[in-house]
Amino acid sequence: MKRIRRRLTAAVERRVDARMSAFMADYERARADYEARLAGTQADFSYLRSEFDRIAPQLAALEQRFEAFRQQVALPERDADRILEDARAEHQRARLRLELAAHYEERLRRLEEEHGK
Repeated sequence: MKRIRRRLTAAVERRVDARMSAFMADYERARADYEARLAGTQADFSYLRSEFDRIAPQLAALEQRFEAFRQQVALPERDADRILEDARAEHQRARLRLELAAHYEERLRRLEEEHGK
């Protein structure tokens, strides 16, 4: 019985060792593949990061210019009544300026006549 037990134990150990060796070989291949892919991914990330660092300030400047341009061309949204009121007020201000200019010219004309005599 001891002999059979030893032979059985030896056979099991050989099979387990063979399977473990195959498993370890597969594990080492998978690990080497993982390390290679990781190195490639890290290189890609490093390249992308340097490109981002190079492009980010340019993009920020473009966004700032775009926002300034958008504010320049943006028309305020107002209703027609408000636009009409604004136009009438501006017309009134222009009329007052013209009247002031006419009064000033009239005053200058009178002063010139008085001093010219």
